[in-house]
Amino acid sequence: MSQTPLVIVPYRSFGTDDTLMVRGRVLHQALPAAAEPGQSSWRNLWDAFRRIESDEARGVPLTVTCGAASVEAVTDDEGYFEAKLLQAGPARDADGWCTVTVTAPDVAADAPLARATGEVLIPPVTARFGVISDIDDTILQTQATNLVRSAWVTLLQNAATRLPFPGVAALYRALQGGVTGADHNPIFYVSSSPWNLYDFLVEFMQVRGIPAGPIFLRDYGIDMFTQALSHEHKLEAMRRVLDAYPHLPFVLMGDSGQKDPELYTRLVEQYPGRVLAIYIRDVSGAKRDAAVDAIAAALQAQGVRLLRVADSLIAAESAAAIGLITAAGLDAVRAAMADEEIAHVA
Repeated sequence: MSQTPLVIVPYRSFGTDDTLMVRGRVLHQALPAAAEPGQSSWRNLWDAFRRIESDEARGVPLTVTCGAASVEAVTDDEGYFEAKLLQAGPARDADGWCTVTVTAPDVAADAPLARATGEVLIPPVTARFGVISDIDDTILQTQATNLVRSAWVTLLQNAATRLPFPGVAALYRALQGGVTGADHNPIFYVSSSPWNLYDFLVEFMQVRGIPAGPIFLRDYGIDMFTQALSHEHKLEAMRRVLDAYPHLPFVLMGDSGQKDPELYTRLVEQYPGRVLAIYIRDVSGAKRDAAVDAIAAALQAQGVRLLRVADSLIAAESAAAIGLITAAGLDAVRAAMADEEIAHVA
């Protein structure tokens, strides 16, 4: 009798011209099927439960390949793996994505290898800056400041029905295009959400036309609550990105609901001259707004602008004014804002 089939889930990751970081997880269960707008709340709840109660595959030997290069890896107790693949100048598309293959043996002699392809981003030479963005309440409306509402939308809605903030997809496409409209600037996403939601987030971004990028989440372990409060995992992920690309400055996108302004301040201090601008979506009340404005004043004294914005258009207008996006990109955000706000009301 054969073992439960393995399912390999490579995560979108990052690399350089000579080193690819490949991350992912191996499970004993298939991921939920693609979401549909009309599926029931019970189906959404069941899919959410399946993600939370993941059946991880421990100690699975893996082979990661890209072209002629390969490296071995083994999954840890939670089914995660990370491999550093040395590959000089791998083939990639205009945005910088290259393809890697991850394989694992099945114990059944007559079964094929479990296999999956993953994506690794190498910023192209045309890139003039990178973007690091939070996800919850920055691009995805989660109402994270209200635990009951946040749990409601997380459990009972899906990737086809969850809403982005109006204009956010057009804004991120404009930032990706940069000052020429064709810079192919890389975008990296960090979040306090667990890796169990990875497939949901990828599907949500695809459905809403938000540019793809490497995603950094956190382990859904016993220290989850402590991690969520400290957000140190987000800071560590952002440091990894800045360290990987010392030639690139960055634009930071976040929200006022949690600790993004404080985390970004630490990055400014630790990486002087590397932060071009910070945009903080305003999702909080007057007391928190005052605290964010105080942080903005302190950063302004260091020559870095932090702007608390009510919507994507205000961020786009600022980005256009300081030469981060084109006039056409700004027009696209303005048009998207109008269309999406009407659609969300309807």
